[in-house]
Formats: sequence, C-alpha cells, structure tokens
Amino acid sequence: MINEEKINNQITSNINEQENIHISNEDNLINTLKNELTTSEEKIKEIISTQNKEIFKIKNRLMSEIERCQKFSLENLIVEFLSIVDNIERASSLIQKEKEITYMEILKDIENILCLIKNVFIQFQVSKIHDIKVTFDPNIHQAISVQYDNKTESNKVLKVMQSGYIMHNIRLLRPAMVVVSTNKK
Repeated sequence: MINEEKINNQITSNINEQENIHISNEDNLINTLKNELTTSEEKIKEIISTQNKEIFKIKNRLMSEIERCQKFSLENLIVEFLSIVDNIERASSLIQKEKEITYMEILKDIENILCLIKNVFIQFQVSKIHDIKVTFDPNIHQAISVQYDNKTESNKVLKVMQSGYIMHNIRLLRPAMVVVSTNKK
C-alpha cells in the first residue's frame, strides 16, 4: 500500500507539476499576447497620428492654393481694364485742358466711370504704381529712358510715362514705364 500511495503521490505530484507548467505556459502566452497587442495598438495609434498630420498638411496646402486662386482669378480681366483706364485718364486730362462747357459735362461722366473702375481695383486690392522721386525698382518699374538731372540723386524716378499696377502687393500686373535720373552725362 505504501508503494501504491507513493506512486499515487508521485503521479499526483507529476500531474500538479504538469498543470503548473501548463498554467505557467498559458500565463506566459497570455502575457506575450498582451504585450504584442499593446505594441500593435501603439503602432496603430502612431500610424493614425501620422496620417492625421499628413491630412492636415494636405488640407492646409489645398486651402492656401484655393485662396491663391481666388486672389488672382480676375488677374486677366483686370489687366484688360488697365488700357481702358489709361485711355480714360488721357481723355480726362485732354478735356481738362479745353475747359469748354460741353466738354466739362463729358469730363464729369468720364470721371464717374474712372471712379467706378478704381473702386473695383480697390475691392480686388489692385494698387497703382505712379510715385516719382522714389528709387528705381526693376521689380515694379521699367525704365524707358534715362535723363540727366544734377538736382536729383541718381537712379530716382523722375517721371511716370505710364502707371504700373500691382495686385495684393504681390503680383505685378504691369510695370510702371518711367524716366530715371542720372548724375552722369
């Protein structure tokens, strides 16, 4: 009996040991799976974060492109208006020289039209480049002649022959045609 008991105890012990090993293996497997799950969740969160950042960048890029397109969408139309404005201004100055009553009524109408066009330019942030005595800037001026003037610094705008225009202080629509000073003969 003792032998039988011993054998039974040993069998029970072996079974318990195997169960403990099995439980331990299961615990290890569970812990390993939990760690892998946590790692996978972190990777997924990182990927989602990266994608969200990329989406945000794309959205901002598209918004700025849309804004740029909206800003300059009427550029071609406004450029066409520039010659009309030039002609109206020339007609206005000619009529002012005549000063006849008939012409003065026409002048009033011309000035009203010019005012309306200038208001459109203001609405679309189109600025006139017509300053004199400023330093010549090749980005906004086009020199059509150079004139000797010992009273003025060299490289200054003496006269504007045709006004230039710039849109949103960024895009040059037409350079100002200017006469530039020089101190050298």
